[in-house]
Amino acid sequence: MLLKNIDSSMKSEDCYKALEIERCTEYTIPAIKKKWPNCKKVLKLCDLRDRNTCIIIGTLFKLQQLKPSILKELSDQLEIIPQPARNHFVHDEDSIVLEDELQRIKLSGDSVKVHHVVTGVVCALLGSEDEDGVFSVEDVCWADCNIQKPLPILNDDRYIVLLCGLNMASKSADHMFSIQLLLEWLAGVSGTNEYQEQMSKVVRIIIAGGVFTNYANNSILSEEDIIASAESVDAFCSTLSSLAPLDIMPGCKDPADVMLPQKPFHYCLFPKATEYKLFNRVSNPYECDIGGFTCLGSSGESIRDIQRYSKLESSLEIMKKTLQWRHLAPTCPDTIPCTPCDLTDPFIIYNCPAIYFSGNCDEFATDIYKGGEGQQVRLVCLPDFCDSKTVALVNLANLECHSVTFT
Repeated sequence: MLLKNIDSSMKSEDCYKALEIERCTEYTIPAIKKKWPNCKKVLKLCDLRDRNTCIIIGTLFKLQQLKPSILKELSDQLEIIPQPARNHFVHDEDSIVLEDELQRIKLSGDSVKVHHVVTGVVCALLGSEDEDGVFSVEDVCWADCNIQKPLPILNDDRYIVLLCGLNMASKSADHMFSIQLLLEWLAGVSGTNEYQEQMSKVVRIIIAGGVFTNYANNSILSEEDIIASAESVDAFCSTLSSLAPLDIMPGCKDPADVMLPQKPFHYCLFPKATEYKLFNRVSNPYECDIGGFTCLGSSGESIRDIQRYSKLESSLEIMKKTLQWRHLAPTCPDTIPCTPCDLTDPFIIYNCPAIYFSGNCDEFATDIYKGGEGQQVRLVCLPDFCDSKTVALVNLANLECHSVTFT
């Protein structure tokens, strides 16, 4: 059975590698022509014959000593090589290679910083191969965001409410008072007149995972826990759906498929909420169009995984990197379980969003990402509500964003 699982994983990685090579040609070539208009010839790795400057395209792969391995885990079980528990897998001696469908080549130079990238990122490299068979990188070209469609011009304010990590299956009731305050605020029955006017202009509420249990919850949900909390979760969602359109995404610890992309929650979990037309069970990651504004986001598993395998610590910085790489989850399927796909890569960012959010962040943060073609993307990092008591409010009229805390 173990060999069968390993073989299945290898087939999944081969499948994604083929898709990565395909998107190399589709997205990276136009970026190359723009960055290096007088570009040298583009060569496959197998065609490198001399030391002349050229361009190669492929997928980055990090060689990491501390990366978890099934063989190391088996050795650990046999008490041959003890493996300490780790949450961060970066080592100073990590190195990086570029690979295509045929072979790989080791890289040198400071243009690609080994601790600022992860396995699975597609790029083009300008440089030459030295006498030791190492490719000396002079410059790097990322795919970057696609051209952004013109954003609608609104004459008045329209708001999107973003939140995550309600953790309603928790046996602790410390945050339930804040949830009640949130409901009253959204219903417009609490707060100042200014807040009440804002709530009358809410056009969408998005819960980015963790409605049953959040990522930081180390306890494993039992069937009894889910059954006990399902009624209150359903009541909460039905109340929100009576106020504004509600999109609810699953998270990695919610009762949903663990592999990315996660399918929407099963409808049987929400017998009352599903009666509302404004209630939408959606996937993770999730993309939607809200009045002409493209909104894209995830519950944050891919951002957390990039933090574990790099020295990128800021969630905002990582979100900017994923836009630059044009990929939501480059470490799939290497270190994140995901469904094998043989036709398309479900994590490619095809449309440049106007709003890009991530759940499961350490704290609320927001910024504007500016692309090379004038793209402007509002980035929003969402902390777990059960810990921070905080939600984000984005104004579609000007893409301004601020947090609201309920204590």
